[in-house]
Amino acid sequence: MATAFSEFQRRVFIGFPRTDGEAYIAVKQAINDAIMALVSTGEVDSLLTTDTSTAATVDGQKSYHITTGLLLTRPRDIFSIILHDDSNSRKLVWVAPRELDLKIPYPERFGEGRPKWYTRFGNYIELIRIPDAAYTLYIRYSQWPAALTTDASESPFGAEWDHIITFLAKDIANAYLSGQYLNFTDRAIAYLKLGLAEAITKPDEGMTARPFDPCSEYTSIGETWRDPFFKRSV
Repeated sequence: MATAFSEFQRRVFIGFPRTDGEAYIAVKQAINDAIMALVSTGEVDSLLTTDTSTAATVDGQKSYHITTGLLLTRPRDIFSIILHDDSNSRKLVWVAPRELDLKIPYPERFGEGRPKWYTRFGNYIELIRIPDAAYTLYIRYSQWPAALTTDASESPFGAEWDHIITFLAKDIANAYLSGQYLNFTDRAIAYLKLGLAEAITKPDEGMTARPFDPCSEYTSIGETWRDPFFKRSV
């Protein structure tokens, strides 16, 4: 069971030089800032999730906002997207925005179909080809932690993180009350020493020896003369 916000407050105040109202406000903020600083050093298992119920395409729509369109909860990084279509399901291939713009600057010209590629730019996901129907999307992604607001709110970390959160929050609260500057992330890394050893990377955005090829591993059906992804036999 994760540690509650009220328990963190009790621990931070043990030996703390002040217990007045201003200190109480500083400590509550410092606990949340400590958690956010630790999360910023790498991915955390408890904040990794797979959405299989809310994200879906819209017939004829290319671009989707990751929160208001795909309905992801506090999204941070996207690791993988699967277009779920029963036996025709496929993992979408991530492509860098600049490379996609270079190869396919006007995807609307080529009609709609089952998407194969995706890119993220800011808070938007773009699908290529533009979907020709409503498809469910299975999305693996990481989340930012929810702020602890009530005494019963729980830490997103396991109990093994409690001492780090406690002492980092003490440092941050002291910095607030003394007016001193403190780099929260640097202090978090110092407490973690080498950081999160098992941090998960973004494999879809990794380097690859073969450049993006809009003609590879793709079979076109129907009006091939309108399909920029169709590889013509020679």
